[in-house]
Amino acid sequence: MNKALKSLFLGMLIGIMAFGSFCFPGNWRVSANVYASGNNYTVTGTTNYLALRSFPGYDGGNEIGKLYNGETVQLIDYGNGSYWYVCSPKLGINGYVNKKYLTPAASSQTYTNSTSVASASGSDYRVSGVSNYLALRNAAVYDSRNEIGRLYNGDTVEVHSKSGTYWYVYSPKLGLSGYVNSSYLAPGGSPAPAPQPSYETYTVRNTENYLALRSSAAYNSSNEIGKLYNGDTVELKSEGGIYWYVYSPKLGKSGYVNSKYLYISRCLGD
Repeated sequence: MNKALKSLFLGMLIGIMAFGSFCFPGNWRVSANVYASGNNYTVTGTTNYLALRSFPGYDGGNEIGKLYNGETVQLIDYGNGSYWYVCSPKLGINGYVNKKYLTPAASSQTYTNSTSVASASGSDYRVSGVSNYLALRNAAVYDSRNEIGRLYNGDTVEVHSKSGTYWYVYSPKLGLSGYVNSSYLAPGGSPAPAPQPSYETYTVRNTENYLALRSSAAYNSSNEIGKLYNGDTVELKSEGGIYWYVYSPKLGKSGYVNSKYLYISRCLGD
């Protein structure tokens, strides 16, 4: 093999290896799973945010993304011990994070778009009497920084520990365990919902201000029914043309959005 062919082959090999270390960005249709199978961890205990870095170590110049309490990452490699190599589906990139801010997610099973995660059995309670939402927290105390999820009237949780005002529960809806104010829990879970179809989950990106959720598939100043921001997720129900029909768990509404601001993130490495 001559020198030119060797150089070409080596370049192709390096490119393939580099490509395999990142998440799939954009509208890739590779799997029904949001995460590849592996260990899923939740970001907890940060006072501001957890930096995603390009190499394992603290450095002001190697920050490539920001992760916040309650967000989930997939562990790919244990790195140097202190900094683990992970994939962030929200950001669509891989990098290193300080492991002391990671705690195991509610289950190490593969997460699907229906966010179905198995949990140990517990007493069923339902959320009742909240005027807005009931915060799921990573500590048994009220603090604006320890909120990892939101529960609404009628949502069901499994109570695993009762102690004081804040009880330790598991939320099948969120796939997370945490603490909630027991004043808003009523005995008896809601009837199990009928199985729902699994939808592909997309992330909003590259908006300068916000992405409008609309009541019809066209731009119109009077058909805006909600606002979505970079990092918010939606479930695709149908596509066609520029505007796709989606459901926003954050807003609790379905509507149309401009598809050019929607991306799927897929993790590689397993």
